[in-house]
Amino acid sequence: MKAVFSARRSLPCMLAGAVVLAGASSLEDVAQARTQQALGGKKQVWSVTTCMAMIGDDPYGARDYALDWQHHGGGRDARHCHALALLEAGDEDAAARELDELAQNAPKGDIPPPALRATMEEEAAEAWLSAGVPVKAQASADYGLLAQPGDQALQVARARSVLAQNRADLAEQELTTLIARQPDAMPEAYVLLAEAERKMGRLDLALQHVAHALVVAPDSAAALLERGIIRERKGDAAGAQQDWQKVLDLSPDSHEADLARQDLAVMAADPDSP
Repeated sequence: MKAVFSARRSLPCMLAGAVVLAGASSLEDVAQARTQQALGGKKQVWSVTTCMAMIGDDPYGARDYALDWQHHGGGRDARHCHALALLEAGDEDAAARELDELAQNAPKGDIPPPALRATMEEEAAEAWLSAGVPVKAQASADYGLLAQPGDQALQVARARSVLAQNRADLAEQELTTLIARQPDAMPEAYVLLAEAERKMGRLDLALQHVAHALVVAPDSAAALLERGIIRERKGDAAGAQQDWQKVLDLSPDSHEADLARQDLAVMAADPDSP
């Protein structure tokens, strides 16, 4: 039974880090001063926090806000928010290009600090994966790792891009190294490792690693989806159905839920399908 690990991390998680990091070297004061001049003294306050907060509920509004902010001197913060708004609005290719540009080709005097460059490249990798271009996702992750060697989120993003290129062997190698060094690595690392092992036929190891992820994050839709796939491959149809149904119960509108529905439908149509 075929299923694919979600190509997109939770945007709210990405935004939380982006807001904190952007605030570390924000151009808001400059933007506000220029805006006040442009409006003849009327105060228009531009805020990276406001812009980022709009993205989940109103990505098009956030996009327009960021563009207007750019026209009034918003600089890097405005462009960063604009890129993330594009990503949420479904224009993954344009978002990825803008994020790569921000991280890699910043003008002198406005080079993001290493942690922010790493965040932007992680976001770029996510955008490229969503756009179906894993080679470029890997390149973004690799560039981010030059800025922030050992960054766990970037290593996970790189592993996902490698898996998307059907290199389960390389993903397994890199993720095994990661969790050996950091046993408390994020649950996603264990889920991806389980996926790589499952694709290589190592079902017992895969089950162990996805079980670890579920101890840390028992309501992880990605982990439950993957465990269901592994259980189905091991002949435990009831266990697989239970996991996939829980995905639907916990996260009915997610990408993982779409895949769980597909797998349940296949199982219902052909209970003996491997």
